[in-house]
Amino acid sequence: LLSDCCEFRRSAMGVKGLQGFVARVCPDACQTVDLREMAEKHRTDHPDSPPVIVVDAMSCIRRWYTPESWVCGGQWREYLAILEDFINAFMAAGIKLVFYFDGVVEEKKRDEWIKRRMKNTEEIARLFQFIKTHKKQPGREMFVLPSALPTFTRYALKSLGQKTVCTLQEADFEVAAYGLQHNCIGILGQDSDYLIYNTCPYFSIENLRLDRLVTVMYSREVLCRVLGISLTHLPLFACLLGNDVVPESMLEGFWHKCLTTSPHRNKSYNRRTNILLSVANYISKIPCSYSSLKHLEEILPLGSDRTLLCRGVNSYLLPGQQSPWIPPNVTNCQMLSLQQPSALCRDKEIFQVTFFLKLIGQIMGSSSCIGQQLGTEMYFPSLLKLMRFALAHLSNLSRFLWMDAFPAACQWHRTAWCHQQTCRGSTQCHCRCSWQRCYTVLVPAPTPEDTPSHWPALAHRAIDHNSFGATIQPVPHPLGGPSVKSMPLQGQGCCAGQYQMHITHAGNAEQRNVSACSPYGTGPGEFISGTPWKYSLCSAIMPSSFFEQLAKEQHIQSENYSIFNILSHGEIECSNSLEDDFDTEIPGQALIYRPARQHIYSILLESEKGGTYPLVKEWFVYFGNPLKQPDLIQPVQPSVKGGTPNLKTLWLAKGPEVEKQRYSTFLACFHLQDEMEELQALEAPVAGFCCLLAYLMMQVSSLSLEDLNAFLALILCLKGKSAAQLTGLQLAQVDSRGVHLGAVLIRGLTTLLMANSACGFPFRMDDLMPWAVFDGKLFQEKYQQSHQGCSMEELLEGNVS
Repeated sequence: LLSDCCEFRRSAMGVKGLQGFVARVCPDACQTVDLREMAEKHRTDHPDSPPVIVVDAMSCIRRWYTPESWVCGGQWREYLAILEDFINAFMAAGIKLVFYFDGVVEEKKRDEWIKRRMKNTEEIARLFQFIKTHKKQPGREMFVLPSALPTFTRYALKSLGQKTVCTLQEADFEVAAYGLQHNCIGILGQDSDYLIYNTCPYFSIENLRLDRLVTVMYSREVLCRVLGISLTHLPLFACLLGNDVVPESMLEGFWHKCLTTSPHRNKSYNRRTNILLSVANYISKIPCSYSSLKHLEEILPLGSDRTLLCRGVNSYLLPGQQSPWIPPNVTNCQMLSLQQPSALCRDKEIFQVTFFLKLIGQIMGSSSCIGQQLGTEMYFPSLLKLMRFALAHLSNLSRFLWMDAFPAACQWHRTAWCHQQTCRGSTQCHCRCSWQRCYTVLVPAPTPEDTPSHWPALAHRAIDHNSFGATIQPVPHPLGGPSVKSMPLQGQGCCAGQYQMHITHAGNAEQRNVSACSPYGTGPGEFISGTPWKYSLCSAIMPSSFFEQLAKEQHIQSENYSIFNILSHGEIECSNSLEDDFDTEIPGQALIYRPARQHIYSILLESEKGGTYPLVKEWFVYFGNPLKQPDLIQPVQPSVKGGTPNLKTLWLAKGPEVEKQRYSTFLACFHLQDEMEELQALEAPVAGFCCLLAYLMMQVSSLSLEDLNAFLALILCLKGKSAAQLTGLQLAQVDSRGVHLGAVLIRGLTTLLMANSACGFPFRMDDLMPWAVFDGKLFQEKYQQSHQGCSMEELLEGNVS
C-alpha cells in the first residue's frame, strides 16, 4: 500500500553495517561537497539540462519531520512549511528535485515487514506507558513517525509543485536508474545500497546542512580502493554480506571461512567490520566470471534455489548495464518493470501521452515495444500536440477506447493503402506511406478546414521491433484507396474481442461509430458529443485491465491512494498507528474503517457469477493480529440509490448528474448517503472532516459528547491559525487517549483518500489533507478543555457564531 506500509523506515536500508563501515574505516570515502558548486559545474558541462537531484524520500522523512511535537497526531502545517523551506533552498541554487517513494511491499520482503511491525508494536506500547506515567511526550530517543506521515508527505510535496513518483517496486532501484538515465548530479538519501549501484553520486541526507547546501558524498571508488576490489565486484560483495535477495542466515558458514583465512582481521574492529573486510579479500582473489559465481552457488547453502546469488547480483544492474558475473542472456525483472511506460513518464502531459498510446499506440506496434522505447527515453514528444487535440476533440473516446487487437487490424490497412507496388500483399511492409494512411484514419485533422500539413506528427515504432523509429506526417488518402466513408476495421484480441469501426460523413462533421462484442458483455451504444466529431461507443470495450492501467498511472504520479494494489493484486497493507492496545474501549483503526473499505472494494472489483466478489487480502496491524496470514475480506456493496455506478461512470463520464453520483457513492461508503445535501453546503475540507467524524460516531460507541465537541472545536478553530501560531502552542500535559484518537482520525483521512480515488474524485485530494483539517497540539488542547468541562465559548475561542 504505497509508501505508508514502510512507515517506520524501510526494512533493510541497504547492506547491514556498510554505512557505518564507510564512516569508521574509510573516512576518505566521505567527502564534503558543496551542492551549489556541483550544480554550477553541471550547468557549465551540460548547458541544455538543469541540475537535478533525485531524492529517496523514504530515507529522508525522519530528517524532514523536525516539529517538536510528534505524539499528538502530527503538526501538519508546520511540517508543510518545513518541506517548503527544504525545496526553496535547492530552488535558490537552481537545483531541481525529483522525489521517489516506495509504492509496494514486495513479497520477498513480507517476512521482514512483519518483523518490523511486531517490533514497532512493542515500541508503541512502551511509548503509551511513558505518556500515561509522565503525562508528556518522551524524548527523541523514543521517536515514532506520526501515523501516515509518508503518505501525506508525498501529497505535500506534490501540492508544493514537486515531481513525486510512487514506485511499482522498492524505490532504491528506480532511484538509482533515474539518476543514471537522467544524468542527475546525485542521489540524496541514507541507504548504503546506493554505494553498490553503479549510478550517479550518493549524497547523505543525515549530513546535509540546508543553510549552506553542504553535505557528505560517499565515494564508491575510495571504498573499493580500501577494500581492494573494483566497482564490478560491489554487487557480489553486497550479496555475500546479505541483502534483500540473499538472506544473512545462509552466509554464516561462508563468513566463518573468510574470517579464518583472511589476513585483514583486526582485533580492534567489531565482528561485522571484520566480515566486510574478509569477504572483500575473498572475492578480490577470484576471477570476475559467471563460472566463479556458479562455484560460489555450489558451496553456499542456498537450499533449493541455486539462482539466489545470480539474482542478487542481477538486482543491482541498471538498464543498459552488464556484469561479468551474469550471462548476457539473463533478464533483469526489475529492468522490465522499470521499462513500463508509466515508470518513467512522470509529469501530467507525458502521462496523458503514454496513456493515449495505450489506446491508439497499438497501431505503432505492440505495447511492450512502446514500453521499451519509453524506457530508453523515447517519450514521443511530438505526440504532445496530438494529445492536446485528442483531449479537445476526441472527448471520452481518447480516454476509454481500448483495443488490444489493433496490430493485426493495422497490418490490413497498411497493405491496403500502400501505393508502392512492392509493399502490396505483405503484412511485414515497413514503408512509411502505409503508416501514414493508418494515421490519417485514426487521427483526424484539428478542424475540417485545416490542411493536412497542419495535422500533428507521430513518432512511430514498427511491430517487429526492428524497423525504423521516425516522425511521420499523416497525408491524405490516395485516389482509389479504401473509401473513408465506409471503412471496416476488424481484429481480435484477448481483451477486446471482435469489433468493427465505420467512419461516415455527417454533413461538415463526421460521425464515427464503434461497436464491439466482448467477453465483458454488450450494451446499447452511447453517444458522446464533441466538436466537430461524434462517437458511438459500446460499453463492451471496457475491460477491467483498462481501469487497472489508469489506476497504475495515477499511482505512479501520486494521484490516487492505494487502489492500484487492490485492482492489480487484490491486496492491501497498513502499518502501525499510534494506538493504545490496552484501551479496549476504542477498537483498532483497522477494524473501525473496515466496513468503509469493504464498500470501496466492491466499487473497484467486478462481482463474479452469483454476485459474489473476490476476497481482498488485508495486512493490517491491530491488537491481537499476529500477521501470520492476511485477513480475507469480503467486499460489500454500499447502499446507493439506483445501484452502485460502475467504474466507467465514476471515472470517465461527465456532467452534473455524474458529479452527484460520485458524491453520493463516496458518502455511501461511510453510510451517509442521506446527508448529501447538508454536506454539500459546507466547504469541501469541512464536509470531508464532518463525513469522517459522523462515521466515527456511528462506528465507535465509546466516543462521548466531549470527544465530539473536541473534534468540532478543532476544525472550527484551525481555519484561522498559521503554521507559526500552531508551532507556538504549548501543552501543559499530554493525554494518552487524545493521542490515540488523533491517530484514529488521521487514519480516517487516508480512508477518505481511498474512497475519493475509487469514486472518481468527488473531492479534490488537497481538501482531504491533514494540514487542511487537523493539528495534533490543537486537538490535544481542545480534547483536554472539552473533558475538563470548559464553556463552549472558551472551547471555540470566542467564535460561538
